[in-house]
Formats: sequence, structure tokens, C-alpha cells
Amino acid sequence: MPYYIGDVAKSRVIDKYVVRPPEVFKKDHDIDIHTNHEVLHIDRNKKEILIRDLDKDEELTKPYDKLIITTGSRSRKLGVENEDAPNVFSLKSLLDGKRIKDYINDKGPKRVVTIGAGFISLEMAEAFGELGIENTIVHRRDLPMRQLGKDIAEMVLDELSEKGTKFVTDAKISSLDVSNGNVRSVVTDKGRFDADMVLVSVGFLPNVSLAVDAGLKIGETGAIWVDERQRTSDENIYAAGDCVEVKHLITGKGVNIALGDLANKQGWVAGENAAGGDIVYPGVLGSAHFKLFDLEVGFTGLTLSAAQKEGIDAVCETIEGRSRPGLYPGSAPIRVHLVAERKSRRLIGAQIAGRDGAGHRINILAAALFGNLSIDDIVDLDLAYAPPFTPTIDPILVAARSLLKKMG
Repeated sequence: MPYYIGDVAKSRVIDKYVVRPPEVFKKDHDIDIHTNHEVLHIDRNKKEILIRDLDKDEELTKPYDKLIITTGSRSRKLGVENEDAPNVFSLKSLLDGKRIKDYINDKGPKRVVTIGAGFISLEMAEAFGELGIENTIVHRRDLPMRQLGKDIAEMVLDELSEKGTKFVTDAKISSLDVSNGNVRSVVTDKGRFDADMVLVSVGFLPNVSLAVDAGLKIGETGAIWVDERQRTSDENIYAAGDCVEVKHLITGKGVNIALGDLANKQGWVAGENAAGGDIVYPGVLGSAHFKLFDLEVGFTGLTLSAAQKEGIDAVCETIEGRSRPGLYPGSAPIRVHLVAERKSRRLIGAQIAGRDGAGHRINILAAALFGNLSIDDIVDLDLAYAPPFTPTIDPILVAARSLLKKMG
């Protein structure tokens, strides 16, 4: 959606962003999709669901043999007065994106205040910048993106500053001040920031009310507990996506990570098993990457601080490299940050930032994490080399060698 709002994506017709409309499911797979129907209750004893047809305002019941819950997540609220003003937005759905785009086109805002500094906030920072809208990001922490260590997060701050986005750190929201029905300033303990519109992006909450009402087990994260087959505490009910808690492959603990690719894979496992199959979803690393203006950032696994909070004796290393040989056109700086468990020497986290394809390199390290490789293993990886794509020794290998020396 940030790329639709920022006029980067080709189509400006919102319906084009629906990957598979209901008629495609029916035509290709003989699956009936009932839109504008709300599930009100799951009767586990009768194996029935109570549904409201929102178009007809009628209730009906449907039996099931197996049920899959994919209720997703919702944007987290600030919990302050005036958050529902017409110029205050969150971005979770296609309709949210359309509302923001329509408001920008109709009202022509000059100043926006973004509250929060996660994925959506940073991707929208680029969109606002491309549209010429002055943007101030107000964040409760000293650095953006809790998934990043200081060395990489500082590159994000530098890119924001270079592109004209103001970043206010360690700020607590006091109020949203209104004039003529719209929020005109965001008041914090770090000052007052004028705004023509406000974007609230402070995370997501799993939609679990249906599962709670049905008496299903809820995990420690507040999301629906599932086993490795995406099965809930009821053997006839599965769940997948933003609403579930799955195993983190490094810590072994339950985590709730709202990412589309993870939801897709979990849905595949839930569907296969509900239909009589027997496949397993191994867990997650939290791998992701994003683009911020000209900067590409990728991360996977744990940061050093996250590892230490888990009681892991960890060591890290950061190096500066280049995307291609220095004399080759297009060569750009890349920063690689690796985190390893000291005793086992295995890689437990990685981050990369830079230009010229830096973001894609994180997938090498995500694969290394998934394969439980040690730093010794990574040093010996036989990575491809050609001047148009990479220097003789890839920055990932340089970082691994440097960390190996530090570990002794």
C-alpha cells in the first residue's frame, strides 16, 4: 500500500491490488467465497459456525468437519482522545490505503506527523517524501525498528535526515489537539508538532475474540496457540496468519509476527492438514527487508540485545564492505552485522544495509540461520562471484571472517 499511495505502483485502481478476487477462487478451484459475512460464534460441540449475512442482515449456521481461523490482525491504537478524527489514519488494509490516498488527493496536506517507526512508518516516509509532504516521525524509542541493532538503525536515521524527514526520539504522546474537527497538532513531552494529517503506526494486535469466545488456547503473546501443524487446542480447528503464535527457530518460544509471506505459508500448512494431509510448519526467524528511499535494509534472527535478553551469551561484529568491486560502475557501500552464540559459534542473527541490492543479501544469511550454520560454516560458503554483482569476497564472508577472529 505505501507504493500505491506514493504513486510508485503502476495501477491507481484499488481493485487491481486484490490478488485473487472471489470469482477466481470459484472458477479455478470451485471454492465459494462469501464476502460481507461475519462469523459470530463457533460451536465446537455441534461443529457449527453462526454467521451474519451483512447484506441481508440475517443469521445462519453452517456445519464444518474441519475449520480454519484466519482472522488476521488490526492496527494497535494509541488510546488517546481524538484518535478517530477524520485526518488520523492507520494503514492495515486496502481500504485504509484508499482512504489515505483519497485524503491526500482531495485535501493536499503539507505536513504529516507519523507516530511510530516500524515497517509501515518507514515505507510511508518514502511515500510522503515522494509526494512532497513534510513528515515528522515521532517515536517512543531512541532508534527506529526494534529488529535492528544500533549500527544498522543509525543508517536508517541518516537516510531519513538526508531525505528531509524529521525523527523525534524518546517521545511520549500527550494528546492530539483538534481544531474544527481535525487534528492540527500532536502534543508530546518533546514538543508540539503541527499536522495536516496524522499516521498512527504503532504495531498490530491479533484478532482473537472469536477464538477466545470458542474457548481455544491463547498463547503468551496474546495470539492463538497452534502446534507445528497449525492445529489449535481443538483437533478439528486450525489457524494461520497474523492471528497465531508460532515457534521462533532461535529461541524456541512463541512469537506473533504479522508478515504476509509467513501468513501465506502457514495457510498452506493449515489447509493441507485440514484436508487430511500431514505437513509441518517449522517456525520463523522474522526475516524481512524493506526499502527506504535509496537505502535497502534486511534482517533475520535476533539482535544482540534480544539474544542477551534470552540469556544467550552472544557476540557480534559489524563490517563495511562494497556491493561490487570498487572500480566497477554502481559499486556502493554495504554494512553487514552478524550475531553469533559464543559457545556453539552458530549464527543467530544478521542485519544488512546499503544500496545496490544490499537487501537481497539477507536471504543468504536467513538460509544460513535456517540451516543452523556456524560462523565457521559461513566463512566456507561457496558464493558466486562476478564483478557486475559482487566483489571477490562477498561482504557477508568478510563479516563472518572478522567475527571468527573476534571469537578466537
